[in-house]
Amino acid sequence: MPDVFFLRDLTHPTDGHGLVYPQEDPRKGTQAFVAPREIHACLNPADAITGKHWAIAELELAPPNVREQRNNPHECNVRAGTLRLLSALPEEWRVELRGPDKARLIAAFARDEIEAAVRAEILRDFRELADQEEKNRQHRLSIEAELQAARTHADEQIAKFEQQIAEGKRSRDAVNGEVQELQELRTEENERLKELRLKAEQERNIMEERYRKLEELLTEKGGRLVALGLIDEEDLAFVRPKAPQDQEARGESLEQALGGDIARLAPWLQARLARSGLLYSQDQLRNFVTLLRTQDLVVLAGDSGSGKTSLVRAVAEAVGGTCAIIPVKPNWTGPEDLLGYYNPIERSYHPTPFLLALQAAARAPDVPYFICLDEMNLARVEHYFADFLSLLESRGHRPEIHLYTADEERHLAMEHGVFLELEAEARRRADLDEAATLEQILTNDIANNALHQLGGFRDAESVLVHHGRLRRALSAHMRMPTSLRFPENVWIFGAVNMDETTHHLSPKVLDRVHVLRFNNPMLADWDRIEAEISSVTENPEINLGLTPNDIGSRAEYPPFDRRNDAASFLAGLARNHLDPLGVEFGMRAVRQSLGYLAAAELTGIEPDKALDNVVRQKILPKIALDTSRPTADGRKRRDVLLLLREALAERLGPPEVAPGGGNAVGDLDRLIALADGSNKVANFWMR
Repeated sequence: MPDVFFLRDLTHPTDGHGLVYPQEDPRKGTQAFVAPREIHACLNPADAITGKHWAIAELELAPPNVREQRNNPHECNVRAGTLRLLSALPEEWRVELRGPDKARLIAAFARDEIEAAVRAEILRDFRELADQEEKNRQHRLSIEAELQAARTHADEQIAKFEQQIAEGKRSRDAVNGEVQELQELRTEENERLKELRLKAEQERNIMEERYRKLEELLTEKGGRLVALGLIDEEDLAFVRPKAPQDQEARGESLEQALGGDIARLAPWLQARLARSGLLYSQDQLRNFVTLLRTQDLVVLAGDSGSGKTSLVRAVAEAVGGTCAIIPVKPNWTGPEDLLGYYNPIERSYHPTPFLLALQAAARAPDVPYFICLDEMNLARVEHYFADFLSLLESRGHRPEIHLYTADEERHLAMEHGVFLELEAEARRRADLDEAATLEQILTNDIANNALHQLGGFRDAESVLVHHGRLRRALSAHMRMPTSLRFPENVWIFGAVNMDETTHHLSPKVLDRVHVLRFNNPMLADWDRIEAEISSVTENPEINLGLTPNDIGSRAEYPPFDRRNDAASFLAGLARNHLDPLGVEFGMRAVRQSLGYLAAAELTGIEPDKALDNVVRQKILPKIALDTSRPTADGRKRRDVLLLLREALAERLGPPEVAPGGGNAVGDLDRLIALADGSNKVANFWMR
C-alpha cells in the first residue's frame, strides 16, 4: 500500500484560480506533498489513493533539500494540522481537468455540487424528522384516547358506586356511624380550638402585664437618667418595649383572609401585585412563598430590571410586612462592613444599615421583616458574609450575634452607678429632690461642693467633661447592646447580577442558599399570566397583616432517610453524576432540599415540579467546570453531563420550551450548548 500522498490540481479556495509553479510545465498540473500522518487523520490509505476526495489545506515551502532535489525553488508541502476534507467527488460528476485555466470553473462546480448534496441530505433528514414527528403525534393521540377511555371507565365505576349507594346497597347504619364519628371529631376540634384561643388570650394578658411592669421600671429608673441629662427621652424610647400591636389594626391574618391555607397566598399575591403593574406567574410566586416558608437565605439572580428587588419589596408590603434594601459596596472586605464595629476611643459601637434593620425587626416581632442585600456580589460574599452564613446554620434555636465584649458594658454600668451614687449624696446634703437636674446641682453651692469633694473633681469643667463622656457612652450602649438575638421575623435575601464588575458566588455560599433565577421580563408569556390573573378567585382588595408564623418559622431540616424517594434521587445524582464532575452536594444540601420539598407540599406545588425547582436552585448553580477535562475514572466530563441530563429527563420530563417557562433539563441543555459553542467551559451563570 503506497505511503506517499500528494494534493493535485491546486486552486485558491476563495477565487478558484489555479496554482502553477513558475518553472513547471503548466500541462502537468501542480501538486503538494502530504505527510502520511495527515492523511491517516482524515482517511485510511485505501480510500486516499482513489483520488476522489476534495480537501482544503494551508501550504508552506518544502525543506531546502527537497526543493533542491526537485529542482523547484517554489515546491510546497501541506502544513501540518491544516488538512481537512471538503467532500468526495461522486463518480457520476465525471469532472476532467483540461488545463490550469479550467481549475476555477471546476472548483466552483465542485462547490455547487457539494452544496446541492448537503441540501439534499438536510431535506432527507427533515423528511425523516417529519415522519418521526407524525408517528409521535399518532402515538400521543393513541395515549390520549387510552386516557380518555380510562377516565370514561372511572366515571362509569363512580356512577355505578353512587347508584349502589342510592339503591341502599351500602349499610345505612354504617353511613350514620361515619357521620356520627365526623360530628364527634368536629366537636373535639372545636373544643381544641377554644382551648388554643384561651391559651393565646392568657399568654397575651401575661405579655401585657410584663410590658406594664417593665414600662414602670424603665420610667422609674430612666426618669432620673433623663433628669441628669445622661440620656434623652429618645434614648429611653429606644429600649422601651413596644406594646403588643392589635392584629386587626395591621390587617387580616392568614386564617381570617384565606382560611389558613398558605396555598391560596400565591394566587392572591398575583392578583394583588398586578394592581401595581407587577406581573409574575403563579409558578414564580408559589416558589417564592415556598422559599419564604423555609426561612433559608435566598439569592435572586438576574439582570438589572428583571424584578428581583421589586418582588421582595412588593410581597413585603402586600402581606403587611416591612422591607429594607441594603446596597452592598465594592469595598466590603469583612464582617464589620456588614454588622459594624466597636470604637474603643469613642467607647461606642458604629452600626451599619443592616444591623439597624435587624434591630428594627427585633423591636416589632409580630411584623414580617424582609432584608435584601442589593448587588450582593459587588464585593466577595464569602469575605463579608461568611460568619453570618455560619450563624444562620443554627436551626433549632435563635442564633446570637455577638457585636463586642460585655466587659465594656460592665465598666460603663459601674461608672454610671458610681456617678449616680455621688450625685444622690450631693442632692441629699443640699436637700434637693430627685427631679433636680444637673444644672440645678451645679448651681447649688452645697450640692456642687459636695459633688466635687466626693468625686475628686477640681473644677466645674471636669464634671461636665465626665458627664459628656458618660452621656455619649450610655446613649450608644442603650441603642446598641453587646449582642443581638437573630429575630425570628426576619428573612434575608441577596440580589446578584453576574457581569464583569461582580464576583462569582463561592461553593460555600452556594451550598447554603437557594438561587432563584429571573429571566428578562420581555420574554414572559404575558397572555398566560393575564389569563391566570383573570381566573383568580381571591379578593385582592383584602388588606393582609400576616404574622411571621403565618408565613413560616425556622425549624430543623428533615432528617435524611434513604428510603424517601426524593432523598434517594438526590443522593443518586450526587453519587453518580455530581461527585465525578467535582460538584459537591452533601448532606446539608440534601436536607435543605427536603425542607423545601416539605414546604412546597403545603404551598400547592406538585412533587415533581418542586423537585425540578430544587435542581434548578440548588444543583445547577454549582456547575462551573471544563468539559474537556477527564473525570477521575477517565470519562469525559461532557459525557457525565449528558448522563446527568438523561437522569433528570427520566424523572422530570423533557425540556419545556414555553417563553418564561422551562425546567432543569432545558437549563442543562442550554448550559451544554453554550459550552460546546465556546471554550468547553460549562457554567450556569454564562449567557
